[in-house]
Order: sequence, then structure tokens, then C-alpha cells
Amino acid sequence: MPRKEDWRLFRSFIEGCAKTNIKHRFDISSISVFFGRWIPFAFAVGITTGAVASLMDVLIIELNRLLIKNPPVLVLYPILVAAITGFALSVEPAIGGPGIGYAILHLKTKIYIPVKTVLLKLITSTFALSGGFIAGREGPSFFIGVAIGEWLGKAYGLGKRYKSLLGLIGGGAFTGALLKAPLGSAIFAMELEEMYNLDYRPFVPMIIASIISYLTFSFFRGESAFIHLVKEPVWDLKTIPYIVVMGLTISLVIYAYTFIFHTCNCSSKFFDAKVRPVVGTALAVPILLALYLITKDTDFLSAPAHMGVVSKLAQSLFPVGVDLFIIVAVIFTTSLTLAFGIPGGLVLPNLLIGAAVGNVFGHMFPEQVVTFTLAGMGAALAAGAKTPLAAIVMITEMTHADVVIPMTAAIITSYTTSFGFSLYLGQEIRLKPMSGKVEEENED
Repeated sequence: MPRKEDWRLFRSFIEGCAKTNIKHRFDISSISVFFGRWIPFAFAVGITTGAVASLMDVLIIELNRLLIKNPPVLVLYPILVAAITGFALSVEPAIGGPGIGYAILHLKTKIYIPVKTVLLKLITSTFALSGGFIAGREGPSFFIGVAIGEWLGKAYGLGKRYKSLLGLIGGGAFTGALLKAPLGSAIFAMELEEMYNLDYRPFVPMIIASIISYLTFSFFRGESAFIHLVKEPVWDLKTIPYIVVMGLTISLVIYAYTFIFHTCNCSSKFFDAKVRPVVGTALAVPILLALYLITKDTDFLSAPAHMGVVSKLAQSLFPVGVDLFIIVAVIFTTSLTLAFGIPGGLVLPNLLIGAAVGNVFGHMFPEQVVTFTLAGMGAALAAGAKTPLAAIVMITEMTHADVVIPMTAAIITSYTTSFGFSLYLGQEIRLKPMSGKVEEENED
């Protein structure tokens, strides 16, 4: 029979374990704050960003329908948009370019993005994305989403202590709706903000906000793949070495793209803000016109509206010479437009470059061209934006196709051989340890 002392020790041990478990596993105050504040906030952000994204998408699509009826107008339309953008830049310089670099640095400050700035960004981005430019949706969407997240967080009583998380949740949610990739966009936002030191704190509310935003967007705009595929991707192990070589090639191409883009960005500062977009666009229009004449396809000038040209590159073998011209044209037109202040993102240019390089390699394995182009898209996005995890998930969500293994091989290669440079200026600054002086400037 156990002694009384043994029972006493056993009971003390059990009670101690129970208290420890309850204390560490069931933090009631933290759980109540999470479900009582962060979950409603995530729903509010999701519904708001999804609704605004739907409106923006409608305007982009309808404007594009008007423009494609007259191709000469579509080619000259960018000059008009550049003039409007130049005027907007003279009022608010922050709205120019991709917007993500500014938003990344803004997240570390204590100020909120003004309503006027967001409205100007929304208007100029809608014009730019409706036709005539090769520009992605994620730049404006991330910028606008950050502002919405900050505003709603302030309304919910979440102070400036959480401002960076609030903006990040909004940016990921808005991007998830416009790109139809909620999970990938949430990861994309976190990787953008932290790069090599991923912070998982906002992950759950961001995923919830992104999914709600996507569902709201789909309710108004319908559900379909962002990049429509007819052919199914096929691959085998013998092509993996070629995919790795393609990843290395894409890394070199993106390095050249980054150098040219940032050089143009620095060169643009020699011009007054009001004329800067007009100068860059005037230089880019002849290249855009040549691209249209060579391909005989207005989809290149309407890519931000419906991504049709990406779908074509992903499934059909283009002549190698056309693929190479597409790569050069995308690099120089975006460097002369987005780097000169035209609002628009860099995801679409990266996807086009990656798809074109994949199309070139696809000539060696014509039956596997879809695999090569999708893997190329992921590799270019990972190298240019430093978002390897997001690249895998986003391409899968955008296309509804499973090429994870070959895409991962290309992404690992392009990502690991492209350290030290990024297309987004905000990330470039964060690559270096921030001095006290810079931190103070960002706080003001």
C-alpha cells in the first residue's frame, strides 16, 4: 500500500503540472484579444479591400475594352496617362512608380498615408493598368491596401504600436484580391517586408483578411484563374537539370533588369516631377509600338487588364527571336515608365520575362513548354522580389496548375544566385543595417 507521503507527493506533482499547463496553454486574455479584436479587424479589412479591388478591376477592364477597339489610340494613350501622372506627381510625389518600395519604408514610420495620396494613387494606377503599359497590379494594390489597413486599425483602436502589422495585413489582402492569390499574396507581403528575417506574427489575421478579400472580390467579379491555362503541365526528371540552368539564366537576366531599372530611376531625377513620366513614356512608346508590330497582338498592351499574353506565352511556343525581343522590350519599357513615375507593379514584368525565358527553353522539350514557362515565372518573381515561398504559392494559385517540384528547382537556383539586389528600392535599403539617422528620418 502507498504511504500517505507518496500520495501527497503525487497529488502535488499533478496539481503543479495542471497549473503549469493551464497557465502556459490557456492564456485567456490573449485569446480574447485575438478573437475579439484581430479577427473582426481581419474581416473588416478583407471586406473593404475586396470591395475596393472589385471597383478598381471593373474600371480597368471597361477602360481597356474601349481602348482595344482602336489600337492606334491604345499606343498613344500612354502619353495622356503620363501627362496626368506628371500632374499628380507634382501634387504628391509618393504615388509614383511601383509603390511597394515606398510602402515598405512607410510601414516603419508612425504616420498614416493621407486620403489624398491614396485617391491619386488609385486614379493614376487605374489609368495606367487599363492599357498601353506593361505594369503589374500588385504595386498599387499593396500601397492602397497598406493605407486601408492603417485606417481601419486606427478606427478599431489599435494604436501606432501595431501600425506596421495593420498596414501589412491590408497590403496582403488587397493584393490577394487583385491577383486572385490570397495565400500567396499574404506570404508575398510578409517576405517583402522582412525579406531574410520572416516575421510570422501577422500571418493568421493576414490569411483571414486575404481570403475574405478574395471571396468578396469573387462575389462581385466572378471566380476564375488569373492566368488561364488550356494545356496541362507535364514534366519528368530528365528535364530538371535544364530547369536549373534556366533558373540560373533568369537570375542573370533579372540582375541586368535590376541594374537598368535602378539606373533609369536615378536618371529620372534629373527631370522635374511634372515632366518625368512624359519623358520616360515618350522614350518607351516606340518600343511598345515595335512590340505590337512584331507580335500583331494588342494583348501585350493590355496585359494588366486580363493577363492574356501571359497565358499565350505559357502554352504556345513563340519564335526564339520574338521571345528575346519580349525580354528586352519588357526590361526597357518598364524601366522607362515605372522607374520614371508611372504607377504600376513589377510582378507582371517579372512574369513576362520568366515566361519568355521559359518559352525559349521550352523549344528543347515542346511537350513540356507549360512546365518551363510556369517555372520561369516563379524563378523570375523570386529573383526580382526576393519572395521564394510566395512565388511558388502565387504561381500555383494564379494558374491552378501543379508544377511545384520543377518550379522549386528553378526558384532555388534563381533565388540563391541573386542575393544582394532587388527590384524594389525599399528592400534594397533594408538589406543594409539601418543607421540611427535613417531610422529617425523614417520615424518623422
